[in-house]
Amino acid sequence: MNLEDIKRNYENFDDEKLIEIATKDIKSLRKEVVPILEAELLKRNISLVDEEEKTITKTKKKQGNKNEIFTKENIAFMNSFEIPHILKNGKAYYVKGGITTIFSILLAVLLVLFLFKSQFGGGVKLILSTIIASVLFKMLLSKLNFGKIAEVQAAKIILPKYPTVNFGVFRIFILIRIALNNLGTYEFNFRDICNVYQKNKFANKGYYLDIVNSASRETTSHRVFLEVLSENDRNQILEIIKQKSDNLT
Repeated sequence: MNLEDIKRNYENFDDEKLIEIATKDIKSLRKEVVPILEAELLKRNISLVDEEEKTITKTKKKQGNKNEIFTKENIAFMNSFEIPHILKNGKAYYVKGGITTIFSILLAVLLVLFLFKSQFGGGVKLILSTIIASVLFKMLLSKLNFGKIAEVQAAKIILPKYPTVNFGVFRIFILIRIALNNLGTYEFNFRDICNVYQKNKFANKGYYLDIVNSASRETTSHRVFLEVLSENDRNQILEIIKQKSDNLT
């Protein structure tokens, strides 16, 4: 089968089939076939790391902690597969959890229950209208990059600033600011990042980047808010920073 036939086959495969090939059969593919698979995954915006997280969650629900499909070696392989394309094409990262779903439901309830209750009536009709409205709101919010918290670009990375108020006490207000993309961000050129590390002391616990001023050569430390990302997204961003910084030094 020539490469053009393989490309057409991949285009006709559903997402699950492509993910299966990329996670289980990747090592048996010919070298010239791998870029075709990568291009199709990128076209569909499929993140193998995200799929790995979903699969582990499903597996744990069904079988507990036994027989996990993805090992640490597989995760490392998938990161090595995905990170070069992120550095080339960029990727946006969103706050972990179902914050978009929660806001969609709240907006739907406000719209249907309080503003248009007289038009939709009550009972089953009102419930169905609320569900439909929440789905539509979720689609709209996703299009508007609702909850976007970080972004990797070819030459720089955009990360959220750590909140100035106590995160534990004012959690709900911080989450609202995150959802509205109003938390504040840093933009760091990869060439200026000289170190990324984590502090574990209670008062200043979190993730830090050391940035070198290109003119004065002075180093400043910046605390970034990576705790609001999923563990996989956070690890991927840290690995990207390390790889990119190592390549520039």
